[in-house]
Amino acid sequence: MAKTDVVVVCCGAPKVSMGWFHLTQLLEHEAVTVSAVVEPYFMGPGHGKSGSESFDELVKANPEVVFCASIGEVPAATGDAGAPRLFLIAGRTCDAKRLFMEALEAGATHIYIEKPAGESAAQLREMKAAADARNVSVVVGYNKNVAAYTRDALAALLAVGDGAPLPRVTLLHCNEFVPGEPLLAFLRGPGGEGMLHNMCCHELALACTLFGVSADRVTSIVLDPNASELIDLGDGRSDWSRVTFTLKLAEMPADAPPPPPGSVRVDELTFSADRCGGNFSKIVLTDASSGRATSEFRLPSPEHEAWIMKAQKADPLIRPYFLQQAPDYERLKNTFLSHIGSGKAGIPDGVVGLEGAIDALTLADMLVPAIKQCWADGAPWTWHPPASADAKRQKVV
Repeated sequence: MAKTDVVVVCCGAPKVSMGWFHLTQLLEHEAVTVSAVVEPYFMGPGHGKSGSESFDELVKANPEVVFCASIGEVPAATGDAGAPRLFLIAGRTCDAKRLFMEALEAGATHIYIEKPAGESAAQLREMKAAADARNVSVVVGYNKNVAAYTRDALAALLAVGDGAPLPRVTLLHCNEFVPGEPLLAFLRGPGGEGMLHNMCCHELALACTLFGVSADRVTSIVLDPNASELIDLGDGRSDWSRVTFTLKLAEMPADAPPPPPGSVRVDELTFSADRCGGNFSKIVLTDASSGRATSEFRLPSPEHEAWIMKAQKADPLIRPYFLQQAPDYERLKNTFLSHIGSGKAGIPDGVVGLEGAIDALTLADMLVPAIKQCWADGAPWTWHPPASADAKRQKVV
């Protein structure tokens, strides 16, 4: 099987940036040839500045790779005409649409773009239309969809007997930022998309693609104020340091298509996120009648966590969440690369494409003002079901 030509867009600083992490995995992949790396900052205004020394060492260590300052400088593919060329885009969310369009113009046949892939659902729809017009297959980097803890939780739910009530599901996600100025600096800078579009986009994608959630199914949102904290960032901006809320969902229409294989449909779903709660995620199943947690599925597993601690001790400069998510990022890329190498059209089953990413950001776009209104009102946010696809949601007072 011929190797897939890969271009990595926005490498960033070694041991710090997501693009660098993807690059390190791809350089070791036996089915991949990394032909070019695009790095706008260190090949441009950041040359000679902090972090550039380690980037320069990366360039010297990989003389077979062409390093460029822009996608426009990427050399034309040298393989057979029509051979696949994957562009992996790991830039800032605010640059995602521009980089995506440039990759299409540069001849990408396949694109892997880091989540959430754009700043809004409307932006993603434009990107999807452009990709569809060129018959380009796109995978969005929602690695939790292929993670072992997610697959185990779904297996437990699917094992519930016919007619028995499903347990309640909580999707929990914690980061380990330091409270105070370090957290504020992140929320005003790299995390400026906000809790729902940045940190929680993982869980929203899980909800939309594996648990049957959609914005149109939401009938109410109940915020837990005791597990939530909204921070004033100045200049009229605010964001959550932690937040917990439950979506109540309408029944699926009788004519709805069956759920995708390996997924379940729920009638309510709880999300809980904490920027300073640690470096882990969980899916918690709770008995609906007693409220008692019956099962927990955790990322990382105890064995993986022990490996992370050992790897962090050996190299304390690398971002811990790279180590936590390394197996899942590898699995996600391998799944797409195997699909490409076999000559199959579209994207593999079980991964998130632009359609699923659009559903996730549609939900995020709706939730951002609604949850803040819950916080301000001290009450749930509830809607009448829309009368038509074009009807606007009306708040019930």
